[in-house]
Amino acid sequence: MSDPATLLADEILARFVMFQHWIRADGTVRADAFVPPKDLQLSATRHISLSEFAIWKIGEIVAAARDVELLGRADIAVRSITSAGLSAQPAPIRENPNHAHVTGWPQDKPSQKILAQQLAAMAEYVSKP
Repeated sequence: MSDPATLLADEILARFVMFQHWIRADGTVRADAFVPPKDLQLSATRHISLSEFAIWKIGEIVAAARDVELLGRADIAVRSITSAGLSAQPAPIRENPNHAHVTGWPQDKPSQKILAQQLAAMAEYVSKP
């Protein structure tokens, strides 16, 4: 097993989808799913050592905390994030020890949108069972 403090290139991160407008009708991910918040630390959850059930359970907790419905997740490999010039690191929190942040975002919105489009194109949408 790998060191949980290190994200490997082939590790998969889940970005939980809680808004229909983050997904196209054909099931592909829109850039909006990856636009970073104001603090430029985009939240995701590592798949490492988690069952499918456990990943979905974490997503349900995240959605409930925001009072929204969990629709699915956008799964993306760490190598895809780093190939876009961004980085990912563990950011464990009490409710989610597998929490991670995608960082390295530029300050300007247009550049953030371009990077979000790149990530969305490399992500795979998984609908909630």
